[in-house]
Amino acid sequence: MSKFIIFFFLGLLAYSGTTLGQKSPSVKKPASNAKKTVIVPAKKAVILKADTAKASSKIQADTKAVNLKDSSVNQSEIDTMAVSKDTLTEKQADELAEKAEKTAVKDTVDIYKIKIEDISYLSVCPGTTINVPFSTEGPFDDENTFVVHLIDASGKSVPISLPVKKSPIRAVIPSYKIGGEVYQLQIVSNISVFKSQLVSIRLLQIPSARLEVIDGTQAVRIMPGQEVNLKVNLSGTAPWSFRLSDSTNVINTLSNPHFLIVKPTQVRAYKILGVSNACGSGTISGEAIVNVDDNPEPKLELKEIDKITKVCSDIPFQVPFSATGKFKAGNRFVVQIAERTGAFKTISSPDSSGYITTKIPASYKPGEYRLRVTSSAPYLVSQTAAVTIVSPTVTTLLKDSLYLNEDQSGELTVKFAGGGPPWFVLLSDGTYENNIQESPYKVKVKPYNDTNYEITSAGGLCGVGKFSGKAKVAVKTPPVAITLDKLSQNMVCSGSVLEIPYKIVGRYNPGNRFVVQITDKNGKFVDLPTTITASTMNVKLTSASPADTIRTHRIRIISSSPAVSSAIEEIDIIAPNKAVGEVSGKNIITAGRSTRIQLKFKNGLPPWSFTLSDGTSITGTFLNPYLITVSPTATTEYKLAAVKSGCGTGSGKGSAIITVEN
Repeated sequence: MSKFIIFFFLGLLAYSGTTLGQKSPSVKKPASNAKKTVIVPAKKAVILKADTAKASSKIQADTKAVNLKDSSVNQSEIDTMAVSKDTLTEKQADELAEKAEKTAVKDTVDIYKIKIEDISYLSVCPGTTINVPFSTEGPFDDENTFVVHLIDASGKSVPISLPVKKSPIRAVIPSYKIGGEVYQLQIVSNISVFKSQLVSIRLLQIPSARLEVIDGTQAVRIMPGQEVNLKVNLSGTAPWSFRLSDSTNVINTLSNPHFLIVKPTQVRAYKILGVSNACGSGTISGEAIVNVDDNPEPKLELKEIDKITKVCSDIPFQVPFSATGKFKAGNRFVVQIAERTGAFKTISSPDSSGYITTKIPASYKPGEYRLRVTSSAPYLVSQTAAVTIVSPTVTTLLKDSLYLNEDQSGELTVKFAGGGPPWFVLLSDGTYENNIQESPYKVKVKPYNDTNYEITSAGGLCGVGKFSGKAKVAVKTPPVAITLDKLSQNMVCSGSVLEIPYKIVGRYNPGNRFVVQITDKNGKFVDLPTTITASTMNVKLTSASPADTIRTHRIRIISSSPAVSSAIEEIDIIAPNKAVGEVSGKNIITAGRSTRIQLKFKNGLPPWSFTLSDGTSITGTFLNPYLITVSPTATTEYKLAAVKSGCGTGSGKGSAIITVEN
């Protein structure tokens, strides 16, 4: 029984040890030559395309190789390392990722570009065909096509060509597009959709023509032998060509309106048969009927009455009227005027033409009047027209006293009476305002100096009228001052250039000169050659007393006109400016020991930098004297090879001898 218990206990221990050995995290797995496995990111996997099958077969082969080559790998490790079609080794993943990146670059990074060539020479009309040349960059697909789009001012785009694979593209401008407006062309590809730049193109306008008598009517009556002026109003793009019903051809005229003279022998209706320009034929309208009568009844009629609704005293104006029919020999026309209830009085000389120039006598006061034209043989009277006699403009500049700051604007008040609106005014400083519709009116002024304003000229419908008045504007300017800002440094080397920041306020006279001054050895200010910029003055500083190592000077900025000085600042100038370094020391040491040597500096602007003869270099020290530890292996004499300071390169002297005993 005891033996059984012992065997049972030993068996239990063995079983526990085995179990603990399998679960223990401290047990290392046998080394494996199998490569690490990684999962291909989905982002890259989607672009493997045709290479995926090859990669999968390669993966399977690699998996088998792992199983064969490393017999020490247990089954659980093989299961863990089993590579599916979505699993790659680290090296394979890198290779496929690189290939995917190249594929992505090919698909997305290649620069695609469509460029419309120069078409600035094109002048086109709605409904016409144009060729649009273009060039491309990038690997466009062989099946890719290109289409021209026309874009209007609102941004609406319509295709105007069939798809093509190469340049040029034949496109048709829609006939319903409006000429005279600016459109834009753009080429669009259909595979890997890309667009060209926008190119502006202006469409020419289709022409139109309207015929009428010169006075705007559609009919006129004349006697045999008389001439009639006709007028053709044109629209669209010039030049125009048109044909009248009497076979008159007008070719490439630039006149608009275009005037014609006809002299029919009998009643005739004139029409336009056709009009054209670069865009082809256009629309026509209007008709002018000329009645020719051997003994027509005389008629007298005012024309264009709206042009004479306001007239000025003693200023000539023209009275247009129409006299048709047969008047007797010696007939004369005159212009007459009357107050609302008064009798008509003649105000022109007798004239036989259809246009009479006259003027209102100065004795007529401003107000409402009636105007007409009469003939003498036979005695006829035209219709009357209501006219207003306008008095000359009287302009007054109100007496203002303004006080403005520098660069500030102010307003002067001007009153108008009569002769408008509109009115105009010209002030003594050149300020001009026209088309003024209200009175009183505010005129903006911005004087530089104190100014006394007067009116140089003013008027309205009747031209220059009477004007008067004065106004004074005072400009407050800040007192003249120069501010010398804080210096960038208060200690400089003799001969160096210093930038002095400054500010000025107030006004300086023409010819004023700014200059920097510094005190000499006697304390008297002397000028320094000064280079001036908008914010700094640059001067080269020289010590007044080269014998001193550091000397304090006073510095300031002055102006010549007016004479003003800035505040005074102090600055230390180092002179002479070259640093001098002196090496000293003497000692005896045994091999492997160290000792110190001393350097003293004078002159120059700290910090100092130096290099010893053994190559030891120190940069930027403010210590003076400076102790440096040396450890020579043999007897050595130390000297200064180079010395520099803030004032530039200096010189060295002296030496230190360290004797080494073995």
